[in-house]
Amino acid sequence: MEENKQNDLPLTMTTSHATHSKESLPEGESDLSLNKVETLSTTSGSGGSNNTTDKGGENLDLPVLPALQSSNKMTQSKWLFLFALLVVSLLAIGFGTGLGISQQQQQKQSNLASSTATSSTATSSPSERLPEHPTYTIPPVTQATSPADSTIPLTGPSEASKSSSSPTSSPSSSPSTNPTDSPSDKPSEFRATYVPGNLIKLENNLLLSEGLTARLIATADQKVQYHDGTFSQRPFHNLPDGGATFSDTRDWNVGGWIYVSNSEMKELGQGGVGAITFDKNANIIDYRMILENTTMNCAGGRTPWNTWVSCEEVEFDGQAYQVDPTGERTPEKTVIGSAGGRWEAFAYDNRDPNQPRFFLTEDHNKGTTRRFTPSQTRWGGDEWKMLHEDGVIDYLMVHQNSNKTGGTFEWTNDIEAARNNARSYFPQSEGIDVHDGKLYLVCKGIKQLFIFDLDNMTYQNMTTTSGLFDGSPDQLQRVLSGSRDLLYFTEEGGVDAGVHARDEEGRFFTILESPQYIDETTGLAFSPDGKYMYVAWQVNGTLYEVRREDGLPFNARSLNVKYHNVATRRLSSQWISF
Repeated sequence: MEENKQNDLPLTMTTSHATHSKESLPEGESDLSLNKVETLSTTSGSGGSNNTTDKGGENLDLPVLPALQSSNKMTQSKWLFLFALLVVSLLAIGFGTGLGISQQQQQKQSNLASSTATSSTATSSPSERLPEHPTYTIPPVTQATSPADSTIPLTGPSEASKSSSSPTSSPSSSPSTNPTDSPSDKPSEFRATYVPGNLIKLENNLLLSEGLTARLIATADQKVQYHDGTFSQRPFHNLPDGGATFSDTRDWNVGGWIYVSNSEMKELGQGGVGAITFDKNANIIDYRMILENTTMNCAGGRTPWNTWVSCEEVEFDGQAYQVDPTGERTPEKTVIGSAGGRWEAFAYDNRDPNQPRFFLTEDHNKGTTRRFTPSQTRWGGDEWKMLHEDGVIDYLMVHQNSNKTGGTFEWTNDIEAARNNARSYFPQSEGIDVHDGKLYLVCKGIKQLFIFDLDNMTYQNMTTTSGLFDGSPDQLQRVLSGSRDLLYFTEEGGVDAGVHARDEEGRFFTILESPQYIDETTGLAFSPDGKYMYVAWQVNGTLYEVRREDGLPFNARSLNVKYHNVATRRLSSQWISF
């Protein structure tokens, strides 16, 4: 329809112009050009001449005037036609351009509406994009967690709800048309962001090194919250002390792990061991006591077959119990601690499978460090029994050199001589660990770290007030084995208690500390995959989980020993990109 109107436009304008010219003459008057044409025709018909004479006698070329007038009219018509054609062309070009822009805008609006609908659908239904947390039904366990003859039913948490109670982000009001990466639990391929010692982030009452994040997972006297929003049947224990992690061997929690924690409650029968179970995604799914009716459970240690030895620090009466982290086996008193004492920590040396050794320290001025060698090994069988059957117990004695920085040592069966020796040279033994043929022993009474060479029967000692292995890079190299790992350890006493580390070059790092909690840090341990660190503040009864923001493992080494912080000074922490 528009095209036909445009084609008719020049003709309409020309006709209109001609009509207007004729109708504009006064009434009663004729057009001069027409009269002259009629006169010319009459004259030509009578005389046959093209010329005539007017009244004044002048010769007029009458035929020329109508020809010129006709030519002028034709020229005007052509110019009018060309002008009209130009106008129509310009209008057509403008109309076409406007139509194209309009169509492009409509197409963009259509694409935006489609993208908005897609984005809205994706963001409004996160459960359709992300897998739900797995749910668990933990079978109830009926067993005795106390050495006493009692049966304590342990009921697992209720079945987790199918939808997570964790808050989710609200959909964006301005969806982007740019594609985004799918969520993934794998670390991206970028530079690691963990910088040990660069304390720049305050989170949940902790001052953290750059690249770390922390969450509070348990508080004394409060029930532990599970990932599905439910809570444990009983509150988290008070005074958390020694701790460790173990891979969960139960078939309903493949890939998960268990963090065990002693309770150093001094009231009779109020101590014990608690266990928090995590699934493979580090979600908390269970908390229960796996040892009860014990007192002042201090430190302890793990066995080669992945059980926990929990030590009572009770003078004359303390025992060392072997505990199953899953809680499925009844705890038992070990032979090595059966004499009673203020037991502190446990370690082992199983380099020779035919003659494994087990060690136990005593936190007392005359506390002996004892060694137990079982009479029968049970590798591949019921290894648990090796700590509960016959064996030989002997005691540590040192012979110090003149400069008091080391010497030799021996094992004796004379317990009184060993007690006197301990009082003179290594009173109040606490943390103990064995690594690569070296036994590491920390003594609180004199704030010294002893390193015993179990093969050569020699030792050296150094202060622990400046952090572990201060000025002993050779020992750090032995522990770290030439890797880029850090040796992590906690401290006893002092202000801003936290977690610290040293690298192979002996540099000291404060990994984290708390301006809020002024007491002992305990229970340092790492998950089996090395991605999660656990540490507790004993007096405050808080247990934290710390991880790297880049999702990478800590590449950490640790020993079951501490250093002794002096409240009047703080070590100078360095930091490096790691």
